[in-house]
Amino acid sequence: MPAETAVTTTTALPDAREADASSIDVAALRAAVLVLARRLRHQVAGDEISSTEGAVLGHLGRCGPMTPGQLARTEHVRPPSITRVIEMLERRGFVRRDPHPTDGRQVLVTRTEAGDAFVQASREVRSAWLRERLDQLEPAEQQALAAATDALARLAAIP
Repeated sequence: MPAETAVTTTTALPDAREADASSIDVAALRAAVLVLARRLRHQVAGDEISSTEGAVLGHLGRCGPMTPGQLARTEHVRPPSITRVIEMLERRGFVRRDPHPTDGRQVLVTRTEAGDAFVQASREVRSAWLRERLDQLEPAEQQALAAATDALARLAAIP
């Protein structure tokens, strides 16, 4: 008698990451993140500043002194536009222009102590604003956001 051969067919299971990613409503997530980011950006300490001015203060804090040309490239704006931004920040005392140490034709834009204090105070305002909204959520929603925080940080870090 011939031996019976068992034939096993396997169905390929999708990778766990694919299953999770495909279940995410990307449009809803994008919309929620954009609205939340926009609302957070408007939470500043004291004077209202533009998003570009805020971004410039952030870059100077993270990267240190930069030339106007570097700032323009970083912000994807033309040099005359960044000059106006620098002038506005300088009038508020948030930045200063110093001579470039090796190129006499250039200046370096540096965030001042007042700029540092403004950024720190704005972070505190944003954190308090966000905490107030988080406190309005159900405990399960708060736990879901706490669990998603690391994944969102990793997502934000992907170039």
